[in-house]
Amino acid sequence: MKKVLFMSLAMAVAMTGFAQKVIVNKSEIANQPVKMNARVLKGNEAPAMNFSHEVMPKASTHQSMRGYDEYQIMTTYYDLQSNSALGNRIATWDDGSAAFVMTWDNTNTTSYGNRGTGYNYFDGESFGDEPEMRIEDAYAGWPSITAAGEGEILASHYGSKVHLFKRDVKGQGEWTNIYNTPINTTWPRVATTHNGQYVHVVSCEQSSSNNLQNFAYYYRSTDGGQTFSEPAYPPLVDVENEYNYAISADDYVMATNGDNVAILYAANTYDLFYIISHDNGETWEKQTIWNFPYGHAVDWTNGTYSVETDSIWAPDGSSSIAIDDYGTVHVAFGLTRWVPSEDHDGSYTYWPYTDGLVYWNSNYTNEQGTHEILNYGEWSGDVNFPEMAFNGTNGISSTLNAERIWAMAGEDNYKNLYVISAPDENGDGTVDFTDAWDNTNYHYRTHCQTTMPGISVDENGDLIIVYSTLSELRVNAEAGHHFRSAYVSARDHNGTWFENCYNLSSDFMHELSEVYPTTSAPRGMNGSFWVMYSEDQNIGLYLDYTAPGGSSTPNNNNMGVLTENYIFAVKITPSPEDPGMETWSVEENEAVNPMTTTRVYPNPATDVLNIEVNASQASEMSINVYNIMGQNVMSKNVNITTGMNTRSISTSELNSGIYFVTVKANGFENTMKFIVK
Repeated sequence: MKKVLFMSLAMAVAMTGFAQKVIVNKSEIANQPVKMNARVLKGNEAPAMNFSHEVMPKASTHQSMRGYDEYQIMTTYYDLQSNSALGNRIATWDDGSAAFVMTWDNTNTTSYGNRGTGYNYFDGESFGDEPEMRIEDAYAGWPSITAAGEGEILASHYGSKVHLFKRDVKGQGEWTNIYNTPINTTWPRVATTHNGQYVHVVSCEQSSSNNLQNFAYYYRSTDGGQTFSEPAYPPLVDVENEYNYAISADDYVMATNGDNVAILYAANTYDLFYIISHDNGETWEKQTIWNFPYGHAVDWTNGTYSVETDSIWAPDGSSSIAIDDYGTVHVAFGLTRWVPSEDHDGSYTYWPYTDGLVYWNSNYTNEQGTHEILNYGEWSGDVNFPEMAFNGTNGISSTLNAERIWAMAGEDNYKNLYVISAPDENGDGTVDFTDAWDNTNYHYRTHCQTTMPGISVDENGDLIIVYSTLSELRVNAEAGHHFRSAYVSARDHNGTWFENCYNLSSDFMHELSEVYPTTSAPRGMNGSFWVMYSEDQNIGLYLDYTAPGGSSTPNNNNMGVLTENYIFAVKITPSPEDPGMETWSVEENEAVNPMTTTRVYPNPATDVLNIEVNASQASEMSINVYNIMGQNVMSKNVNITTGMNTRSISTSELNSGIYFVTVKANGFENTMKFIVK
């Protein structure tokens, strides 16, 4: 339970009939940058930056106390839940049950003697009691959980190795240790496909001295966890050491659906990409979402940079991934801005307030016919952003600037690419903060202003994204810093966005609380989505505490006080009855097209037209081409498999002009126009 003092305060506020809010005077901010401490510990000074910005013209911001149920499911003194991305902490089943895990400790000591996996289970109607002991019999952390048929599999690390546990009935029975990695790997993620037959694990290697080696490993079981393959570099990731010494702790999250499994990799020093298998891990494809403009410029083996630039906009390392029933991959990630040191000694300076949480899905197609978010200068619309051009010697400072991505997103009506801004809580048209800062700021390790997204997609294609973001109105009086809140944005299957539609911190019980981190179950069910967040009464992480005279200050590390953190599970069920969501789509017994046609290319075509189709299941597909008079000029039948398919037809014998191609599978059809020149 929460502390008695806080409960008394909450009751006093309730009895007065209003919730206490600390209203602050806002001004434009010019502040020295924060020095990143996740990979390196020092940075050079950089120019001041204005963090006040206009709100992008999107749906109105509303707060609602309806549409979700909230449960406090565990209490922990250990507050570092992730170094970057937080994912695979919630498992869900078709019957509405769900399991939740977090790194947990109940000792109220800085040695965290009982640290391990805290677990709670929702049986479809209610949760169990808060955990009183860890699952493991040793000091452990960084749990990950997945459904395995009617049972569940848990992964955590201790003794510098990943250990897997399984039980055949979810929510009950003894856990059995089924596998221990033969090499020192930590920070695991676990997921299953094919009803638990295939078990997929990704983790990061450490040396025997516990020094981070930055080698990502993948291993799997094809028999439900009875045996596992030897850990190996994930396909398409570490080929010829391309990403070695770059992928670090918690840089990766996983998602599965059917026979599809995907691993997303995100950080601020290399490409944002995922690898995906449509056959339970046998074969893999790689999809780059954003190409780091300098290649793999950071050489972590010797701590030097090979890049000359004033600053770089990049993903902040917090990311999330989900796969829907139609095979579409959905990704959300935070943005940040950083600059290498002038002496190229491996250090860099970090701005955590570059606002923008980006949503992308695999149906997004840019004007060049690929699925990537283009770097600056590769998109024709960049002529409208001359101020984002080349700064410094060779720098591309604003390639992932939120305003630029927003302009690119508008080209496909914001359905497949989108930018979520921090909520404008006072409604003045800007998101801005006070100047009561002392260089400790509001950052958590390498994360930015709007960060830690958790994305969840249900069987209808509806989705929600939960995230932690700074509040304009709530301030920690002792630290003089803005609290973080948990917000949710949603998108229905028609592509309509409802931004910041739920403020999970709006209740008076959360008025004096900091919310970080946030996460979700990748899979939603029947219009409902599970999210989870950690709440504290102080700013920052106590795990980042440094004694007086060190590199950190109390205002950014829980004010130097070890406190309880309360873990909440929230079941969100958007409805047209909720304020601000009056147009949320609810269509009973709606027939959904299992085949999503993403594009035809090149268009115009000369000799060959490629047809790219994202399929939710294997089937036969017919291809019919019609001229502008409606005459069928070509017919072809092909087989397609689950996931992304590309099939080609010859256009060399067609006359120049306008044509239509219709693809049909499983009783559904899609028609696209193309030109032959």
